Amino acid sequence: MSQHDMDVANQAGAAFRADLNAALQAIASQQSGSTQPPATFAYQLWADTSAGVLRMRNAANNAWITVGVLGVANLGHILPGTVAYFAASSPPAGYLKTNGAAVSRSTYSDLYAAIGTLFGAGDGSNTFNVPDLRGEFLRGWDDGRGLDVGRGLGTLQQEMVGPHTHNTVTAASGVTSGAESIAYMPGDNNGRFTVISNSMHGVQPNTGTENRPRNIALLACIKY
Repeated sequence: MSQHDMDVANQAGAAFRADLNAALQAIASQQSGSTQPPATFAYQLWADTSAGVLRMRNAANNAWITVGVLGVANLGHILPGTVAYFAASSPPAGYLKTNGAAVSRSTYSDLYAAIGTLFGAGDGSNTFNVPDLRGEFLRGWDDGRGLDVGRGLGTLQQEMVGPHTHNTVTAASGVTSGAESIAYMPGDNNGRFTVISNSMHGVQPNTGTENRPRNIALLACIKY
C-alpha cells in the first residue's frame, strides 16, 4: 500500500529520487490505503483497503464514486457465466449467444473457468460448449430442496403432464353406451367436461403440440 500527494518538491538528489519513487509506487498501487489520498484530483483512482473497493474521484473533485470490489473478477460486477436476456437479435459486447456453440477455451478463458464443460466439452481440448437456451424455459436448480429431485445442474428436463382428473356429467340423451368421446366446452357445466356424442371430435382453440404459458421471446446470452 502506498499513497502520495503527487507533489515532488525541489530537493537533493537522493531525497528527490525517494520522493519520486514514492509517487510512482502510489500511482502503481492506485493510491491504496485505508484512508483517502492526501491530495485528490478529478478522475483519480483510490484502492480503499478499508472498505475493500476501488473508488474514483468525480469530475468536480468533491466526492468519491465506488467503481467496484477489489480482488474480484470484473470488479464484482456482472461475472462470467451470468445469463442475461436482451431485446435484440445480436449479443452486446462481452456476451455470447446461448446457442450451444463450441467456443475457444483460451479466447473465453474466464467463461471456461466459470462453467467448464458443464454444457459440453467441445472438441475435448481446445473448445467447450455454452448452454443452449433457445426455445427453453428456465427452472431454478433444486439443489437438495426436494421439489425437483434427481436433477443435476445444467441438465435438460423433458416436458410432462402431471396427475390430474376430469369431471364428467351424465351422458346426454340419445347417446348410446360404449366408447363415448368428451370435449371441454368453456362456460358450460361449471367448467366440467361434457359427454357430447359417441364419435371423435377435434381439439378446442388454443391447443397445440406443447403445454406452455403466455410468453415473450428474448435473446438469451452468457457473459464471458
